[in-house]
Amino acid sequence: MQQHIVGYGSLMSHKSLRKTISDKRFKPVIVKGYKRIFNLAVSKNSDVLNLKKSPKSKFNGLMFQIDNQELNKIKKRESGYELEEVYVYNFKTNKRLNKCFVVVDHHALDKYRRKPKKDYFILCREAAYHINKKFGEFWDNTTFIYKNKKVSQWLKKNPSFETIYHQQ
Repeated sequence: MQQHIVGYGSLMSHKSLRKTISDKRFKPVIVKGYKRIFNLAVSKNSDVLNLKKSPKSKFNGLMFQIDNQELNKIKKRESGYELEEVYVYNFKTNKRLNKCFVVVDHHALDKYRRKPKKDYFILCREAAYHINKKFGEFWDNTTFIYKNKKVSQWLKKNPSFETIYHQQ
């Protein structure tokens, strides 16, 4: 049985996803009603990108199709996360598409580091910019770091994390 899931962090990266399941075709989407945040997964003692319910928020991600065997592999990879079903919207047209799954770690929601781990941050952000500049900028403006700062604002004081150089 085929299902859809939305990657919004490392699952957006083909390189990272290939470590778990075969390469997939992605469709850029928006998920409404959640805020994407970097926080700390205590069980793994590592940074994660996570979602927190927030009625006025939205974020972008990549939807892809998986079968039950692949879903089990993703569940194992994302241990500690729970699957939640959400509606997704086309990134370009904002037209509602269908329901699919996102992963959420409810136990890590209020645990933060001052800075995310640099290699994980760069992997996730570069995956967003790999889609296109508009998708990457949307990621920067809908991803939050310690003390509720948008990545787009946070990078101004943390330039060593900036790896995307925009042409003027």
